[in-house]
This record gives sequence, C-alpha cells and structure tokens, in this order.
Amino acid sequence: MQFGKKSIYGTIVYSSHMVNRYLIFSLVGIIIVSVGLNYIQYEKTQQLQQTIAEYQKQNYNQKTIQPVPILDNQSSAKNTPSINDTNLKSISAVAVRPVLESDGFFETTTYVGTVLKITVEIRDGTGLVLVNTAIPTGVDFQTSARTAVQVAQKYTNIDLSKKDVIFSISSEKQQELQAVDGGSAGGAMTVLLISDMLNHPINNTVLMTGTIQDDGTIGKIGGAAEKADAAGKYGAKTFLVPTGQAVAQIQTCDERTEGSFTYRSCTSQEKPLSEITEKEYGMKVVEISSIKDALNYFNSS
Repeated sequence: MQFGKKSIYGTIVYSSHMVNRYLIFSLVGIIIVSVGLNYIQYEKTQQLQQTIAEYQKQNYNQKTIQPVPILDNQSSAKNTPSINDTNLKSISAVAVRPVLESDGFFETTTYVGTVLKITVEIRDGTGLVLVNTAIPTGVDFQTSARTAVQVAQKYTNIDLSKKDVIFSISSEKQQELQAVDGGSAGGAMTVLLISDMLNHPINNTVLMTGTIQDDGTIGKIGGAAEKADAAGKYGAKTFLVPTGQAVAQIQTCDERTEGSFTYRSCTSQEKPLSEITEKEYGMKVVEISSIKDALNYFNSS
C-alpha cells in the first residue's frame, strides 16, 4: 500500500510539471508571435509616415513632374488618357466659418463666407488619399477627398488604385482654415480631380459649393447666401449651388414707439439669390444637381 501511494504521488507531481512546462512554452510562443506582429505593424507605420513626410517636404509648389500614365482596366493602353501634372491644376471653393461677436454682455455667432484654393497632385503610389493643409482641419475634408476620388474613378473609368492623390488646401488668410470644416468643398474637389485626370481646363470665373455624394450628386450645404457673397466679392461670374438653395432669407423690420417703449416686429421672406448677386456683383447664381452639371460650367469657356 505504501508503494502504491508513492507511485500515485509521483504521477501527480510529474503531471504538474508537464502542465507548468506546457504553460511556459505557450506563453513564450504567444510573446514571440506578439513581438513579430508588432514589428510588422511598426514597419508599415514607419513606411506610411515616411511617405507622408516626403509629400509635406515638397510643399506642392509648381514643380515639373513627368506625366504619369494611368491604366484603364477596361480598355487598351493606347486608348487610355494620361495624367499630366506638369502644372498643378487648382480650383477655388467657398466655405463658411463661424465668427464670435460680443457686445460686452451677450455673445452671438455669425457666419461669413471665405474662399479656399484647392490644388491636386496625382503620383505613383498605393492608393492613398491625402489632404495637405497649413493648419489641421477636421475629418470632413478627408471624407470628402475620398468620396471625390471614388466618384472621379467612376466618371472617368480610370483606375487610381496604384496612385496617390494629394489635395492641398490653402487660403489668403491661413488662420481662417482653423475654423473651416465641412463637406461643402467636396463638389469642387471632384471637379478638380476629374478635370486633371482628363486634362480639361478649368474656368476660373466659376465657383461652387456643394457636398459630393457617392452617386455623383451634389448634396445640400449651409450658408448659401454667405458663400454667394464671398464668391461675388472674389470676382466670380457664376456661382453654382445645390438644387433648391439659390435663395436667401431677407429680413425686414418695422419699429413703432408707444410712450417710453419701442416695439420692433420682423418678418423674413425668400428672395432669389441671383437677383441680389447680379445687382451687387454682376454674378449669376445657378442651381446644379450632379457633378456632370458642374463640369459643364467649369470645363467651358
């Protein structure tokens, strides 16, 4: 009986050692795999950061770049358009930014229009879509840029999966970019990219505002009247807005005094934007519904 007890005890100890050894080997294996995966991820991150740094260092000035052919998956190479970035194309877009006003006691926020300059560059790469600004902007610019690339590929039937597309956004007053965000420049970014891919000229007397949707339609925006005012002051002759937004709310107020009290009543009514801008700046406001409509204006003289 004593011999049997010792055997059982020895078996238990042996099993315990085996379990501990298995756990140690498993833990070491997990650590090795984790270190390997982290190293691979680190290498990919370093490569991406290096690519972005190279783009930023170049500052996207008017630098001579050899034409880069883009292959169309559905046609032969000899019938495929080529992209020529010898002179970087640019387009002007209109956005709004908030302005905080204070009378010492009350604070109100008003919106004013501002004109942005957008340039585009297409280079050999891995399908990156980058937005380069002097001052960091919000995520809506990035989203609009990606949608612009998707729509441009569908419209032109040209594949950009082996190219990097870099949009650069600037303004005469760079500090204004800090407060500017939103998707209203998406339509203009798409027009710019398509015009560059097809090597079509851009009519710089035309400005536009409007988001870009996946199906190529132009989506609604805010501050159409403020943007139209900025476009008119900029010198545009035609200002494109989404369908249904070529109107302004005009407020009229009446005052009457009774004794020591003054009563003020205000009403607002819609008025066509074009009536106001043609009288003030000689600029027409035109409604559009799709990127094709916009290109008809921008690619014509």
